[in-house]
Amino acid sequence: MRPPRLVAHRGAPRVRRENTLPALAVAEALGAEVIEVDVRRTADGVAVLLHDETLGRMWGDARRVADVDWCDVARLGNGLDRIPRLDGALERLDGCRSTLLVDLTDAEDALVAARTVAGFTGSTAVAWCGAPAAMAAVRSVLPDADVWLAWESLDPPVPADLDALHPSTLNLDVAFLTPHTVEVAHALGLRVAVWTIDDVEPAIWAARLGVDSITTNDVGAIGAALSAAERDGWPERDREATETEVASRAQALAHRIAHEVIAYTREHPVSEVHTKANPADLVTDVDRLVEQHVRSRVRMVFPTHGFTGEEYGEAPGDRHRWFLDPVDGTTNLANGVPWTSMSLCLTRGGRPLVGVVADPWRGEVLEARRGRGATLRDRQLRLDDAPRPLAGAVVGTELDGHRPWAGFGAFLDALADRSCTLRVQGSGTLTIAQVAAGRGIGGCVSAFNPIDHGAAVLLVHEAGGVVLTRSGPVEGFPPVGEPFLVAHPGAADELHAVWTAALAAG
Repeated sequence: MRPPRLVAHRGAPRVRRENTLPALAVAEALGAEVIEVDVRRTADGVAVLLHDETLGRMWGDARRVADVDWCDVARLGNGLDRIPRLDGALERLDGCRSTLLVDLTDAEDALVAARTVAGFTGSTAVAWCGAPAAMAAVRSVLPDADVWLAWESLDPPVPADLDALHPSTLNLDVAFLTPHTVEVAHALGLRVAVWTIDDVEPAIWAARLGVDSITTNDVGAIGAALSAAERDGWPERDREATETEVASRAQALAHRIAHEVIAYTREHPVSEVHTKANPADLVTDVDRLVEQHVRSRVRMVFPTHGFTGEEYGEAPGDRHRWFLDPVDGTTNLANGVPWTSMSLCLTRGGRPLVGVVADPWRGEVLEARRGRGATLRDRQLRLDDAPRPLAGAVVGTELDGHRPWAGFGAFLDALADRSCTLRVQGSGTLTIAQVAAGRGIGGCVSAFNPIDHGAAVLLVHEAGGVVLTRSGPVEGFPPVGEPFLVAHPGAADELHAVWTAALAAG
């Protein structure tokens, strides 16, 4: 098996500034067969190499490049570290064996870029990737263009998906890479390109799956690792990692991811809201973007693990499986109510191993590891077993979708008779996790799902709380689809009796 081609992401951004001629030169010198660049247009219609819509991140100018003439854009930077024109990049690679892969998000930018390439008289090979509308614009100018089809699904393409663009290549985030997708794409006559991989383990995993190219920020290191793997016959790992090793790495990764998700959720306003099963079942662009990010981060560290997410479904893997709800409380998020969370949980052989719950609006990460306890901001969470009265306490619950669950009214009345208040706040993950933090005496949900509740249930167990189904306490996860209750140990018996009576009455 030959190693995949390497696509140099924005040139060589770890050596020179991204999307500049020096970055292209380094990538070409490192042997990249394809060099990917991002292209946008200036106010006067010049195609330039730039990823962002504005000039701020890379060039210290807050203006949109589409509002600035080329003569002013050309003055930014110094020496060779400047924003190049697309025709300058084509000239730089003329006579080289590297293909220039032009990445586009905007259809108007695509028209300018395609016309620039159409007018180029040199021999530089060019391919195209990006948003479907941008690729259609390229096709309108260059009917024979080599187009890579962006793919954001765990389901493989079908022939009808290829009709509009007639792509040569399926181009997908590593988050969506599966053996089945590679197999189907090849059967359809497509090459498979995956982005962006900067670590050796996932690169070798992707190569073993049969991908045709890997986009990376580190052509040198990934190229050397793939060459060594080819020389050694693509060896398997010497041994499987122990549970302790996996748990330690997973907890550190989940902690970092949780803080990344907190920042992203707080800083990115919702721009798209769609419905799923019914008009009250919402999904936003934030849900999907967070899930894609988390899948990619996990795949980079644990490429062989399975993954099940709220928005994109199930990816196959070994006996380890991650469960993710990127935004639990989407209806709250879509309506500007600051009470949502992210739930991320790792299981091994079906048993919960690591879990984190991120609360973007408090800036909190609650985390747990089986047998190692639960923490919040480095504070150990531990519930005592002293008796607790229901009077004056708070119990949390959630609706069954947007309707009360069977027995809800009876439960509300029974708690009220005991001077206990029932709260419905809109995030099942937080409803359960808050009990582990000592906030409320108990919580219940109408149907367990590890996507939504796995991390929170592990938190309750590790904090010394009690997890119960109708029949009593459970270790590990409750059965999927079954109602469950979590409680402070000192109130568990009384609360369980009230809850089961309400379920029976419902």
